[in-house]
Amino acid sequence: DSICSGAAPPSSLTEMAIPRVRSSRALKVAILGSGNWGCAIAKIIARNCQRRADFQKRVEMWVHEEEVEGRKLTEIINSDHENVKYLPGVALPPNLHAVADVCEVVKDAAILVFVLPHQFLPGLLKTIKGVVLPDAVAVSLVKGYLEIDRSDGSLRT
Repeated sequence: DSICSGAAPPSSLTEMAIPRVRSSRALKVAILGSGNWGCAIAKIIARNCQRRADFQKRVEMWVHEEEVEGRKLTEIINSDHENVKYLPGVALPPNLHAVADVCEVVKDAAILVFVLPHQFLPGLLKTIKGVVLPDAVAVSLVKGYLEIDRSDGSLRT
């Protein structure tokens, strides 16, 4: 059975997300996670967004702020276009912007890409609750195992 009543299922994530926002607006993509896996995926997504008119050119990536050799990691990523701590030696596209405020990253995002270890997901979801668009599409690239408690919908790691 199809979850789409009376219509063929969408053929792509873009097709799924576009009807959810005004078709004249390019879609904002938010990356939630900035470790080596997060940066590797963010690099691909940012390059694809740069090429496609359906998406905003600027891609924001949430970075848990920390200091590396006396500099903020967000500053290093945004100026040097490299995550020297978690993915050293790999150039990141200039349209990928590191942001320490997760609520700023998810605000107005039509597509949320979760790329972080599973144990951080419950806390992150509590933080962004109420900020995420009600019809945003979520893509999970989460590493690890989560169990959903069917009685209350909570997540257990």
